[in-house]
Amino acid sequence: MSNGYIPVARAAKTHQDYWSDRIRRCTFKGRGGEKYSPPELYVRMFHLEREAWFNLETANRAAAAVKARDIYLSLVSAGWDATLAKFKPSPVAKAESCTVGEFLADVEAHSHLKAMTVRRYAVKLRKMVIDVAKLEVKVKAKDKLAKYDYVNGGHKKWLAKIDAQPLAVLTADAVNAWRNHYVAKAGTDPVARKSAERSAASYLRCARALFTPDVVGLLKVKIPGNPFAGVKLKDPGAQRYHSDINPEWLLAAAERELRVLHPEQYLALFLCLWAGLRRKEADLLMWAQVDLEAGQINVRRTAYFEPKTEESQRQIDLIPEAVKVLKTFKEGGKTEFVMVGSQPNLEATYDYYRCDCTWRDLNAWLRDKGVTQSKAIHALRKESGSLIASTFGIEAARQHLGHRDIRTTSSHYVSKKKRIEIRLPLGTAGKLEAVG
Repeated sequence: MSNGYIPVARAAKTHQDYWSDRIRRCTFKGRGGEKYSPPELYVRMFHLEREAWFNLETANRAAAAVKARDIYLSLVSAGWDATLAKFKPSPVAKAESCTVGEFLADVEAHSHLKAMTVRRYAVKLRKMVIDVAKLEVKVKAKDKLAKYDYVNGGHKKWLAKIDAQPLAVLTADAVNAWRNHYVAKAGTDPVARKSAERSAASYLRCARALFTPDVVGLLKVKIPGNPFAGVKLKDPGAQRYHSDINPEWLLAAAERELRVLHPEQYLALFLCLWAGLRRKEADLLMWAQVDLEAGQINVRRTAYFEPKTEESQRQIDLIPEAVKVLKTFKEGGKTEFVMVGSQPNLEATYDYYRCDCTWRDLNAWLRDKGVTQSKAIHALRKESGSLIASTFGIEAARQHLGHRDIRTTSSHYVSKKKRIEIRLPLGTAGKLEAVG
């Protein structure tokens, strides 16, 4: 044919088109009798009075057809033993590489990553392993909630099951198929689909960070390779901040409802909205970091707090009214911390907050006031940056929020506060006038 396409009926076995109609999805039966169908495609090969099914390790039909062709060519040229060793390695061969648990333990022991960072990335990696290995599909219905049992050991058993999986279960094809399936589950709703794309990108970025050369180069265990090497990370685009907060009204409501009856909630809102602090920065802020004479809050490294980046260390200027509020709280303060809470947990490898009850109560109050952002407290910080940007410009907002890159401030943290409109006189001749 003129376009070079070879019909399947006439294609030779050495051409991928021959195999395009001979690959298929397979259905398996679990130990409990339940049926499940992996997304990967399979092909059955017949050669020299012997047959076997091969997992093509991809859900893409074109790629699967190419791999099926390669398997056939290997059978013809190298025979069954060499082909099985290459395309269908035995569990013993796979066991030569480490398990998921061994890999994560080695990363924590030998890499430069902080324990909290390893824990966050490990959550993402394990989720991908669960989906690729179909672990949840294989769990009996009555045992599905056992993974949430932190008291009787159910969670530990579930974690051990994940960690026992060979790291080789993750391949570039498997990761690509996982991403596509994750996004496809969101359906056709544009909002839900965009949210799924961002979540999938977050999973890939975090899990991929465990396989960077500066991490892998320090490991002692044997890994099968970087499963993210052939994965292209699609940029889902910036998730711009759209304000649904009237800061003046919200602060007035806080003055009425929180200032006297719930002062700690008021102080938490004050630090995030007026000063633009992250929740962790406010939670561990010490009075030694507050200069009431200069009217400044100094965000810096302390014995209890590690800044997110070096740029996060900054000076935040406060107006006289804000300084008066802090003076009032300092006069009644009894600890070295600005907010009242428990002692810092220096050994925590998760997001631990001294003032967790205060943050939960404030979050509920914000929801009651109509703040619809998924992270209501973090929206206060974004609102603070938007107010600074509208008055002093985007660079001032970047410094106020402590971002490394001004693109982060512009793309994710700032909402337009002033009207920018074109005035065109109606009914009379006139010039366009841009008004800001």
